[in-house]
Amino acid sequence: MSAHDDDEIIAAARAGFLDEAQEMLAQFEQALLVMESQPEDRENLNAAFRAAHTIKGSAGLFGFDAVVAFTHEAETLLEALRSGELAVDEPVAAALLASRDQIEALLDEVRTGQADPALAERSQRLGAELRALQGRQAAAPAPAP
Repeated sequence: MSAHDDDEIIAAARAGFLDEAQEMLAQFEQALLVMESQPEDRENLNAAFRAAHTIKGSAGLFGFDAVVAFTHEAETLLEALRSGELAVDEPVAAALLASRDQIEALLDEVRTGQADPALAERSQRLGAELRALQGRQAAAPAPAP
């Protein structure tokens, strides 16, 4: 097997990851929209968590650390909702919807291969907001891409 073959395999795997991540992002968004009107729907909350968890795990396999770190923040907030430690309210729903947009932007960064310092800064700010909603002020910042 040549280096060219390896590059093709990696490119195909990366494309597969991005396709799956887009599907999971659509599921995440749908669950968040349902969550706004039906915050007590446990199965829907579990669906949102699973979508975020799948994106994070798959990104981790490829070493997309910025996606992993930020998605972990959203996933942790979702876990607090699942455990009953936190209730769905307007600020939580808004932050999770903003997280969805941030995850999409991070996936676009993976797709293009172009790192954006402003996007990394937004991950930091939004991650801090997600932690604040849970009362976790002192969590470590996400690594830069």
